[in-house]
Amino acid sequence: MTALNLTIPTPIMHVLSFSGKIALLSFAYLLSGQLAMLLAVPPGFISAIFPPVGIALAAVLIWGYPMLIGVFLGSTLLNLSIAANSFEQLSWQHLPVACGIALGTTVQCLCASWLIRQRLSFPNPFTEDRSIMLLLLIGGPLTCLISASIGTWVLYFHQIITPAQTIFSWWSWWIGDSIGVMIATPLVFILFAKPRELWRSRAATVGLPLVLSCALMMLLFFRTSEGEQNRLQQRFHEQSKLMAQSVKSRIALYGSSVAPIERFFAASDEVSQQEFAIFVDAMAKNHPGIRALSWNARVTSEQRQSFEAGIQTSSPLGVVISELNDNDLLVPAANRTDYFPITFIEPLEKNLNAPGYDVGSDPLRRSAMHLAADSATAQLTAPLELVQDQMRKTGMLLFYPVYTKAQAPTSVSERRSSLRGYVVAVLHIADVIESSLSDYPADSFQLKVDDITDGHAQVVFSKLTTALPAYAAPLVWQQDFDIAGRRFSMEVLPSEQFLSTQSSLQPWAILAGGLLLCSLLGGFLLSVTGRAEQVRRLVRQRTLELSGILDNAAEAILIFDSSGSIERANAAAQQLFGYKQFQRLHIGTLLPELHQASPLFLQNRQGRSIEAAGVTAEKKLLELEISLSSYALPGHIWFICLLHDISERKKVERLKSEFVATVSHELRTPLTSIKGSLELVNAGVLGSIPETAGTMLRLAQKNTERLVLLVNDILDIEKLELGEASLPLSLTDLRELLEQALAQNQGYADNFSVGLSLNLHELPATVLVSVNHQRLQQVLSNLISNAVKFSAPGTVVQLSACLRDHEVLIKVCDQGPGISQEFRSRIFQKFAQADGSDSRQRGGTGLGLSICKELMERMNGTIGFDSVEGQGSTFYITLPLQTPTAD
Repeated sequence: MTALNLTIPTPIMHVLSFSGKIALLSFAYLLSGQLAMLLAVPPGFISAIFPPVGIALAAVLIWGYPMLIGVFLGSTLLNLSIAANSFEQLSWQHLPVACGIALGTTVQCLCASWLIRQRLSFPNPFTEDRSIMLLLLIGGPLTCLISASIGTWVLYFHQIITPAQTIFSWWSWWIGDSIGVMIATPLVFILFAKPRELWRSRAATVGLPLVLSCALMMLLFFRTSEGEQNRLQQRFHEQSKLMAQSVKSRIALYGSSVAPIERFFAASDEVSQQEFAIFVDAMAKNHPGIRALSWNARVTSEQRQSFEAGIQTSSPLGVVISELNDNDLLVPAANRTDYFPITFIEPLEKNLNAPGYDVGSDPLRRSAMHLAADSATAQLTAPLELVQDQMRKTGMLLFYPVYTKAQAPTSVSERRSSLRGYVVAVLHIADVIESSLSDYPADSFQLKVDDITDGHAQVVFSKLTTALPAYAAPLVWQQDFDIAGRRFSMEVLPSEQFLSTQSSLQPWAILAGGLLLCSLLGGFLLSVTGRAEQVRRLVRQRTLELSGILDNAAEAILIFDSSGSIERANAAAQQLFGYKQFQRLHIGTLLPELHQASPLFLQNRQGRSIEAAGVTAEKKLLELEISLSSYALPGHIWFICLLHDISERKKVERLKSEFVATVSHELRTPLTSIKGSLELVNAGVLGSIPETAGTMLRLAQKNTERLVLLVNDILDIEKLELGEASLPLSLTDLRELLEQALAQNQGYADNFSVGLSLNLHELPATVLVSVNHQRLQQVLSNLISNAVKFSAPGTVVQLSACLRDHEVLIKVCDQGPGISQEFRSRIFQKFAQADGSDSRQRGGTGLGLSICKELMERMNGTIGFDSVEGQGSTFYITLPLQTPTAD
C-alpha cells in the first residue's frame, strides 16, 4: 500500500481555502485508508502499512495546524466505514469508537508536527542526514506510539478486542502507522512541500524508486497471501466434504432404520401395542434424532367406527381419529374416504397427544405418503411442525409403506389398493445432523442445511453464529444431495475461531519487512539527494564566484564546446559584440574563421595569439586578436577564447600602409620619368656617350628598373591587404591561359638560356576555371620567372597541369638549387629572400610569392611547393573546377 496519489497541481492548492484543504485531506485520508485495508491480513484489519497517518502528518506540516480538523474527520469517516463493513448494521454505538481512534491519530499528528517544528523548523529541504533521520524517527516510531496506544485502548474498552488480542493489536497498529509515515510523508512532500525546485527534482530520484519498490513488495504480498488463502481453502474444503458425507450418511442410515419395522408388520397379520413397543425400543435408543416411531394403519371410512371403538377399548386415553383445526387444536377428523391415524407410537410417554392423529389430514404428510405408496420406497416429508411437540420443533417424517402382501405389488394401482399403512419415523433433523458432526470441533465451522425440493429454500438446520467476512467467502463449501425423495442443499462456512487459528501471519510479516526496507530506502535516497543538493549549492556558490571574476574581466571572454556552441560570455563580450544572449549561438557567428573549425584545429592553435575578424550583432566587422585555451570535463571539452579588440592598432597599420602606398605612388611618377630618360639616353637619342658615362647610365637604368618593380610590388601588396583590389572572376578555359603564360615568358627565359615546355596531355579538351585572367597571368609569370632565374642555362622549366578530385593542379618545375630548410617556413612572407647576395645577383624584391599567395586565396585557390635541395623545386597552384552553365 503506497501513499495516495494526489494529482491536484500545486497552484490549485495555493488557491484552495482552509476549508477546501480540510475537506480534501479528509477525502484523501478516507480513500487511502480504504486502500490500505486491501492489505489487511485475515481475519482482522491488521495492515502492514497505513499511509493516511503519513499523509496527515505531511499536510499538517505543510499547511498548518488547522489541517488537524481534516485528520479527525477523515479518521472518523474511515473507521465508521470499516465498522459498516464489519458489523451487521452500523449504529450510533460505533461513533464513540470511531471518534476515539480519530482522537488518537489527531493527537499523534499534533505531537509529531510540533516536535518536528521545534527540532528541525519547517519548511525544511531535508538535505542533511540528521534532519532526515529525526523526521522519520519523530513522525514514525516515536509519535506513532500515541495513536497505537489510544486506538488499542478504545477497542479494548468497547470490548471489540479481547485481552489476549491487545498486545498483538497494539504491535501491528504501531508497525503499520510507523511504516505509513516513513513512506507516505516523503511522497507528499515531493508533491507539495517547499522549496518546490528541490522536492520536484526528487520525484524521479526518490518518489519513483520508492513507489516501485512498494509496488513490488505489495505484489509479493498478494502472491504470498493468495498461496496462504488457497492452502486454507483446501484444508477447509476437505473438512467440509467429510462433514457433508457424514450428514448424508446419517440421514440415509435413519431412513434405512425403518425397513426392519416394515418387515415386522409384513410378517404378521396382527401386531399389538406391546409387541410394537418391544420391537422398536432398542432402535429408538440407538438412533439419536428419532423423536418417535409409529405405526399408522390405513382406516377406511367404513372402518372408522370399529377402529375407534377398538382403540378406545385397548387404550385408556380414549383416542379418536383427529386432525388439527385452524387454531392448531386437535378435533375429530372430518369424513374422508380413508384415514391414517397414529395407531402405535413409541415412546408413548413423550407423545401422549399423538395417538389417533390422522397424518393424512395434513397436505405435506399426505404428499409424502402418496409418493411412498406409489414408489414402494421410504419418503421424507418437507420440514414441518410436529403435533406431539409442545415446543413446536421442526421435524421431518419418514414414511415407509406396508402392503397386505409380503412383497410390494409391481403396479401403482395394486400398491394403492393393497396399502395396509405406514411405518413412520419422526426425525428431529437438528439432532440427526448434530449427532453426525459430533466428531468435528463445534467451534471450527458454521453449517446450514436447506430443503430445496420444491424450488425454494426451506431451512432444515442452521448453525450460523457470526457474519462471514468478505475475505472468507472463497472458503464456503456447498453441496446438493438427494435422500428419501427430498433434495437438500448443505453449506459449510468457516467460523471466526477457525479463521483466527488457521490464518498465518507470514504474508503480513513479509509485507511489513519489505515495506520497512522500502522506508529505509526512501530515507537513504533522501540522504543521497540531500547531499547532492549540498554539492549543487557549493557548485552554485563557486560558479557565482567564478562568474563574478568572469563578468568583471576587462577582456572579452567566450566559452564554447567542441561543436562550437557558445556556453558562456562575459559582460565585456556582450559589450564588444552587442548581443545580450549568447546561448545557442555558434562561435562561427561571431568569428567566421572558426565556423568550420574542428577540435583538433582549435587545439593546434592554443597557446598563441592569432588575428581574426569578428562580426557584431549589427553585422559590423571587428578586428580582433584571439587566444585559445581549453579544459576537459568528463565527456566534454570546453574552449576558452580571449578576445582583444585591435581595431585601433589595425587602423594605425592601415594609416602606415596608406602612407607607404602614397609614397610609392609619388615615387612611381618621377621614377617612370627617370627610367624613360635613361632609356632614351642609352639608346643614343642624344648622341654618342663616352664609355665611362655609358656604363654609369646603364647601371642607373638597371637600378631604376628594379626600383620601379619594387614600387609596383609594394603597391600591389598594400592594395591586396587593404582589400581595395577587387578581383572580378569569370569562367575561362585554362588551356588558353597556360599557353598564353608560356608565350609571354618565352622571351624572358631566352635571356637566361633556359627552355620552357608545356605539358597538357592529362587535361581534357576544355577545362573551365573561375579566375581573374590578368591576376592569374601575374601569378604564373611570377612562378615561371622565379623558376627561370634560379635555373642553370641549358635546363628546362616545365609547366604542366592535371585534374585531381574536383580541382585542377598546375605545376611549375625547375632544376635549380632548391629551397633550404630554414627558408621554407617564411617563403611566402613579405620581403622574404633566400640569400641577400644571391638576390642581388638574380634580382627580385621578395614580394612576388606573398602577392601570389594573396591572389590565389582571392581566387578560391591555393599555392604551395615541394623542394629537394640540389635537385630543384616544384611550385604548384590549385583551382576549383567549374561546370558550364546553360544559356
